[in-house]
Amino acid sequence: MRKIFILTGLFVALMGTLRAQNLSSPYSVYGIGEIPDTDPDRSSGMANTSLSLMSTPGFLLNKNPASLIGLERSLAQVDLALVAKTVNFKGDGINGGNSSAKDIVINRISISAKLSNHWASSIGFKPFSYVNYSFTAQKSIEGSNNTYTGLYDGNGGLHNLFWNNAFALGKHLALGVRSNFIFGSINQIETLEGVTLTTPIISQVTNYYSGFRFEGGAIYGNKINKNWKFSVGGKVSTKNDLTFSKTLTVQEGTSVVESNKDLGSEKFTLPWQYDAGIALVNKGRATFTVDYTRANWNGLNAGGTTYALVDRDRYSAGFQLSRQVQRFGMVAEKSYFQAGLFAGNSYLQVKGQQLKESGATVGFGGYMSRGLAFHLAVEGGTRGTLANNLVKENYFKFTLALSYREVLYSKGRKYD
Repeated sequence: MRKIFILTGLFVALMGTLRAQNLSSPYSVYGIGEIPDTDPDRSSGMANTSLSLMSTPGFLLNKNPASLIGLERSLAQVDLALVAKTVNFKGDGINGGNSSAKDIVINRISISAKLSNHWASSIGFKPFSYVNYSFTAQKSIEGSNNTYTGLYDGNGGLHNLFWNNAFALGKHLALGVRSNFIFGSINQIETLEGVTLTTPIISQVTNYYSGFRFEGGAIYGNKINKNWKFSVGGKVSTKNDLTFSKTLTVQEGTSVVESNKDLGSEKFTLPWQYDAGIALVNKGRATFTVDYTRANWNGLNAGGTTYALVDRDRYSAGFQLSRQVQRFGMVAEKSYFQAGLFAGNSYLQVKGQQLKESGATVGFGGYMSRGLAFHLAVEGGTRGTLANNLVKENYFKFTLALSYREVLYSKGRKYD
């Protein structure tokens, strides 16, 4: 267990080093920013199509809270996921200076253990949303004929501290519940310059968010015949309010005109979300799986003059081929290869256009040593549109997930 705590501390320190980095997108100016559709883990190479799958020894699956019960008994496991992304932007106003972005973030850290044959638990930390944008626009001041050049920057995002518990009910059914505390801040900075201004005027509005959200999941699996197994999974995420307070700071040159002025409190509502999936497994070697997600955003939050929050859908399908070996008279997985496809609609509708996204993934993984496992995945996709002078994003995303496990307790037995 000592190694588990040392590695967890190192991962937390690394997260502190990288947390200032955000995944860039011009669309993160809207709502609470970019909300990732996926949670990087072993299923990243199959388009995160894992709602009906169980975690396996050494590899954690995060999409369904019930998946946690698939971990090994009496072992503690620490998991870390890093995501690197490179994006090319297309559209009016895009030039050589703002046509691409590269980012890297730690996307998840958790520690998990299967404490009995019927109960597994995990705690962890991951991003909930990202905000990272920058653009310029002309601004007119009411009552004046002057026009100013405005630089608009946004940064920050929301974080998710979670506690996951999963329970086995017999041999075929698993249930899980995940409690999430969501918190963080989003900064919106406006810098005005013009010939009539002797010094720039900088205004910063900071929104501080906090609230809870809960997820419940289930997985049922059974044999079809001696070669084939099936499993079905479902998950429901609750509708909850995030409370956020606003403050304003205004600076003219080096002089502070207003400092952290209280602008009151408001609420941002997270919607009901429903996920369903099905999987077929042949002899433990070939896995085929399909997932569907729907989030009911319509009418929950006020939009703006150019955007609205609308219902979101995501479809994905994936397959996995596992290489198996005989160890101590038992069949064990040594490595695996994955591929997947996905398509869907974002929760954003901008200038009358709901943003669409689609892409493909490949991945592989295996064991580096007795206690250390790795997963690598690449995702290539597109998001957005060129219609109505909007921006289209073409991107590649790279995921590295590492997990380390160690004996938690052995009831007097010695593990070599």
